[in-house]
Amino acid sequence: MGYQFKLEALRRYRQFEEDRLQKALSDARRLLEQAEAVLAGRIEQRSRCEDEFRLGLQNGGSASKAAMYRRFLQTLTDEIDARRSEVQSAKRVCEQAREALLVAMKKRKTLDRLKEKGEQAFLAELDSAEQKFINEMAINRFTLRNN
Repeated sequence: MGYQFKLEALRRYRQFEEDRLQKALSDARRLLEQAEAVLAGRIEQRSRCEDEFRLGLQNGGSASKAAMYRRFLQTLTDEIDARRSEVQSAKRVCEQAREALLVAMKKRKTLDRLKEKGEQAFLAELDSAEQKFINEMAINRFTLRNN
């Protein structure tokens, strides 16, 4: 009969929780990357629009066109601010998920160490019992030869 860890069900549950939190962290990171990509796209769009606006002013653009560019640039700036806020929020969620995962990993590793120590103690006990049996056999053999 092999070693039976008494807290194996708890260890498996903690492994399940760790896997679930790992997936949550992965999802949070994916959302963060998406939010950062959208933010970068909006910043690039604003930069291109500003370049077009400057070029239009240099070429003698109309006042209505300039006002239209300014309104659009302000809208982009407001959206960029909103996207930055989303990125910060996604970073906080990502950090919270990472911290929760670290706690879960520590809990599982504690049980893994307990299991490993239990296995080592079990094997040491088996070795001791085997050594006792071998010694007893040797004593019996010695006794039988000397009688």
